[in-house]
Amino acid sequence: MTRTASKPRQVPALACAVLLSCATGAWAQEVSVATLQNVPADMIEPAPAAQPGAIDLGQSLTSPGSPGTGAGAATGAASRAASAARKSDMRTRRPPATAASARAGIERAVFERQPVAVPLPVGRERLITLPAPAALHVPSDMARVARIEIIDRTIYATALVPFTPIRIVAELIDTGQQLPMDMVADKSTADAQAELEVFVVDPANPRAAKAGAAADDSSDAAPEQPAADMVELTRHAARQLYAPRRLAWTQTGVQQVELNTDPVDGLIPGARVETVPLGQWRSGQLYVTAVRVTNRSARPLEIPLEGIRGRWLAASAQHGRIGPGGSDTDTTALYLVCDRSFAACLR
Repeated sequence: MTRTASKPRQVPALACAVLLSCATGAWAQEVSVATLQNVPADMIEPAPAAQPGAIDLGQSLTSPGSPGTGAGAATGAASRAASAARKSDMRTRRPPATAASARAGIERAVFERQPVAVPLPVGRERLITLPAPAALHVPSDMARVARIEIIDRTIYATALVPFTPIRIVAELIDTGQQLPMDMVADKSTADAQAELEVFVVDPANPRAAKAGAAADDSSDAAPEQPAADMVELTRHAARQLYAPRRLAWTQTGVQQVELNTDPVDGLIPGARVETVPLGQWRSGQLYVTAVRVTNRSARPLEIPLEGIRGRWLAASAQHGRIGPGGSDTDTTALYLVCDRSFAACLR
């Protein structure tokens, strides 16, 4: 093979120029700061644009604004939560969603003794609407991990860094009732950007809050678009994953919801599987999330539906049994139904 001789570098000429400068005493040089403004535009490679694709199973305590009463105060709680989140999530966070998607839709939660889960996207503000004006009780160092303000009955919360669940308490001013809320921000909460409206169950009329939430949802939908039940919603999700494109039609009254598609660890405790959310749909008060499950062990696996982590109204699998890792049958899909978004029900 014949090699083409490369053009010799002009090292001697450069060396002579340096020596000549030194001999004439030209020591002073102009120094400029290297920034992107100094770099020619043709040398900066633009970031690749996101390529949306079809769903495929083969895709890889003080209270701000009010006197602190210490109802949930714990010095250092926010710092410990942020430190734990950083240790458990070493991957790069996804870029924030657009402002249009951040205000799309309203998520509703009913308080029934259990703390209300409040997922927060990092770097984006989320609104939480309470039943009445309230005072907040938060850990004394909460400002290190989140910016929280309350005006009337609306909480404006922005996570500054990822953190594990932190308990805050909202005390309703008119009744004195306390509402515990567990705020969390991690890789699975990036899609939790819709406004969250919290209802309270009246002990004298426990169905009033749920009826109020259902009435609000039904008012949002047109009369000709009835809400789908759990079975219909699950069938819709399965159709989007497994049916041919020409048959994957959109059901009336069902809309797709933004979802963080990062893998979720520990969704099926004790099983060596990879679980990746693929899509989420909503109809009325119900949400269904399709999750791809891939076996990573050398043995077949029976899907333990009753052991799936989270608070689900219903759980079903496309295949109840999957083959060992690496086989043609090592992957299936889970369909998880809840009355809130995937991130809120995963806790």
